Amino acid sequence: MNTGYSYTFWNDYGIKVPLKMDLRSHPSLLLTGASGSGKSYALKYMLSNLLENKVDITFCNFKNSADFKFMTGYKHYHTFTDCSKGLEQFYDNFKEVQGSDTEFSGMFRILIFDEYPAFVLYTTACDKKIAERYKTMISELLMLGRSYGYGVWLVMQRPDSSLLANGARDNFHLTISLGNISKEAKSMLYSGEELPQRVYKAGEGICWIDGMGLCEIKFPRILDIQSREARILNRLTDATGGKQ
Repeated sequence: MNTGYSYTFWNDYGIKVPLKMDLRSHPSLLLTGASGSGKSYALKYMLSNLLENKVDITFCNFKNSADFKFMTGYKHYHTFTDCSKGLEQFYDNFKEVQGSDTEFSGMFRILIFDEYPAFVLYTTACDKKIAERYKTMISELLMLGRSYGYGVWLVMQRPDSSLLANGARDNFHLTISLGNISKEAKSMLYSGEELPQRVYKAGEGICWIDGMGLCEIKFPRILDIQSREARILNRLTDATGGKQ
């Protein structure tokens, strides 16, 4: 899967060299960056590429952001409190597959959670025990899901360890930080790494890929966003048999 492009080759030589990852070995992704850093555009770009594979997507848009409302009606699209249902269904499906003693079937299953911290904070305010259970679910999926073709994509501004139980933050296979990340975020995600001293624009930043290490990444500008969204929705409905 084409994740994005090498910042160095694009900016220095004008050559678009894709940064690719194999979903079989790299199903889980952490996307971070401040507001305006280009997270939503990057996610749409990667989602459209992800759907070129045999994949079943569950998408949780907790804040009901307008960026992803085009998915409304897709049967695995969840917003606000319904995100709990989406997470539980995804996790239960994983446990069913795990219990059947069968590993990867050829179908990837990816949970994409936009604004995951807001979901955790809201759930914690309602019921701390349930919030901890949800965090444990995410952690288990990150730690054990790869063998069965399950992955988790989390999107957030600040990657606090409190959001992920039992050190699960270390189990992402791909980490992307767009824009100019804070010192705290650098220490959380890239401790011990020598980071480039560069000012990044929206859609540019740091990328760490398991097995490849640290690099810089750049996402192309989506010129016709409505067409891209329509293609995403068509692929989603084709892959899962339609809308609700």
